Amino acid sequence: MSLQQSSSESSLKSGKPSASDSKLSDELSSIVLGIAEKEAWLPSPIDININCAEKLTLPDLLWHGYDTLPSKIKLTNTGETVILSAKWPESAIPYLEGGPLEGRYVFSQLHFHWGNTAVDGSAHTIDKAHLPLEMHVIHFNTNYETQEEALQHVGGVVSLVYFFNLKSSPNKFIHPVIDNLKEIVFPDSVFKPELFPILDLFHTFTNDYFLYWGSTRATSRSHPILWLISRTQECIDFHQLTQFRQLLDQRMRVITRQHDPIATLGDRHLFHVNPLTQCCNSTLSVLPHSKYRNDRWLVDRMNIDIGSPGGCKQFIETLRKEIRSKTV
Repeated sequence: MSLQQSSSESSLKSGKPSASDSKLSDELSSIVLGIAEKEAWLPSPIDININCAEKLTLPDLLWHGYDTLPSKIKLTNTGETVILSAKWPESAIPYLEGGPLEGRYVFSQLHFHWGNTAVDGSAHTIDKAHLPLEMHVIHFNTNYETQEEALQHVGGVVSLVYFFNLKSSPNKFIHPVIDNLKEIVFPDSVFKPELFPILDLFHTFTNDYFLYWGSTRATSRSHPILWLISRTQECIDFHQLTQFRQLLDQRMRVITRQHDPIATLGDRHLFHVNPLTQCCNSTLSVLPHSKYRNDRWLVDRMNIDIGSPGGCKQFIETLRKEIRSKTV
């Protein structure tokens, strides 16, 4: 997969930052880390609203090795979600640095959040509306041996968040996951698909993203996480989305909405990092990523822009009307 580079899009970068860049990055990332002791323990997910976000300038995020083919990929139905994990040679593990981060953060796993319908899938909300699907790409700091150890520490884990919105044709880039969900219908089942670069499933971003601190709960413990949320959406069609709803939980029932209630923002900070323009009218960008440049972003034969939660709801209602008219 080729990576396009431009001033307004994500790029894959290599090499080490200069000494001055590193000093600036350390100073600015310390601002983000300075609020972590208080805010990292507040609950997540939250509602993301651009009008509530403070603008923050940070050095670019640097992405290394995400287009490198793994030596192994594994899909797992945990009974709560689908996890994709992968292995590379020690020297080739993808990692992030720069931006708000202190040190290197290596890829750990990615997983999905979906719902019973296309309007209650995402864990976070955008302007108080859920989107069809949300993906979390988890990284942990190389100061720790495992993700589990890193979760015990503030600044140990970073979650990259990608929202998926509906479009009229399949997303070919997510086929390696969608096409193999039938192999992991039962809880605790595992399947090893053919190898592909994990970057096919998401996109890099160096700017124009949201940042906040919030914790997740596992059993009786809270785990602090730094959330980085891309404004650029990925996409999925209706048939692909419904494939997640065939998966079964530990009770042998279809996995239903598997995320926590939306927490209030309260007094915590929500940052809009390195905005591309001084004035943004929508919380998420309505423009597709460049990898979809040859695909249609508007629904076929429908004058509906589904690049927003409101448009997504309108699309759902239009489909329902069409189905009702065909069954009468």
